[in-house]
Amino acid sequence: MSVRISNHTSRRRAGFTLVELLVSIGIIAILATLLLPALSKARGGARSIRCVSNLRQLYLANTMYAQEHHGRYVAAAPDMLPGGENVTRWHGVREKLGPFGPYSDYDPQRGALAEYLLDGRVKECPEFYEYRRNGEAPNAFDSGAGGYGYNIAYVGGSFHRYDYTDIRAYTEGAMASRIAEPGRTIMFADAAIAQVGYIIEYGELWPPYFASPENPTGDPSLALHPNRADPGMHFRHNFRVNVLWCDGHISSERWGWAHSVGDIGYPDANNYRHGLGWFGPRDNQLFFTGYRSGSFR
Repeated sequence: MSVRISNHTSRRRAGFTLVELLVSIGIIAILATLLLPALSKARGGARSIRCVSNLRQLYLANTMYAQEHHGRYVAAAPDMLPGGENVTRWHGVREKLGPFGPYSDYDPQRGALAEYLLDGRVKECPEFYEYRRNGEAPNAFDSGAGGYGYNIAYVGGSFHRYDYTDIRAYTEGAMASRIAEPGRTIMFADAAIAQVGYIIEYGELWPPYFASPENPTGDPSLALHPNRADPGMHFRHNFRVNVLWCDGHISSERWGWAHSVGDIGYPDANNYRHGLGWFGPRDNQLFFTGYRSGSFR
C-alpha cells in the first residue's frame, strides 16, 4: 500500500514572515549595542599601544642623544628665555613669519632628536585629535608639537638651579647619571594645554609648582600666580595618561587632580573637562630629578 503525502504538509516555506524579520532585526540591534562598546574599547587599546611605542622611541632617541652629548638629555626649549627667538624646541624648529610673529608650525624633521628617530620625526599620538591647529585657533602656539610633553623644569632644563632669566635654565638638560631615582622621575607623557573652550598641542610638561633656586622642588604653600603651573599632562586614554619614566619603563596613570578652574594662563579653561591635570602627590616629586624616597633633597 502506498502512502500519499499531500502538497499542503510537504510545502516548505521560502522566506521570513514580517514578524520573524522584525525579531531578527531586533536581535541584531541588541547584539550591536552590546558589542560596540567592546569594539570601541579594543580600538582605543590599539591606539594606546601605538602611543606607548611612540614614547618608547622617544626614550631611545633621548638616551642616544645623551650618550653623544656628554651625558646630558636634550634641552626642551633652549631659546624660550625672555628675549629669545622662541623658535626651537626639543620636538622641532619653526619659522618666525614676522618680526613679532606669527609663526609657522614646528618642523619635526629639524628637531634635536630627529636623527635618532626611525623616520626623523616625533610621531603623533593616534588618540590625540580633538585639538586646534594653526589656522583653527588664534593661539595654537605649539602647533606641530605632536602631542607629547617633556619634563622641562628638571630633565629638559635646570630651572631648579638657575633663575628663569639665566640661559642655562633652558639649555642645560639633566645629566642622565645624576637622576637620583630614574624609575620615579617623569621624562615624557601625553600632553596638551587648555585654552578657552578647546585644547591645543603642547610640547612641555611643567610640574604643579614652578621650580627656582630658592624653591628647587616648588612650594605648594605659594600656590598662586606666579608659582602655580598650568597642567599640561593630558589624560586622553579614557582619563588615563601614558607616562615614560627616566629608566625607560612606561606606565598608564589615572587622572588624579588639577588646580581649581581659573588657571594662571587662561582663567576660563576647564582642565577637568579637557582631561588635563596630574596624578600622584600634590607636589613636584615625580618631576624632580633629585628625589629620594621619603623626602626631597
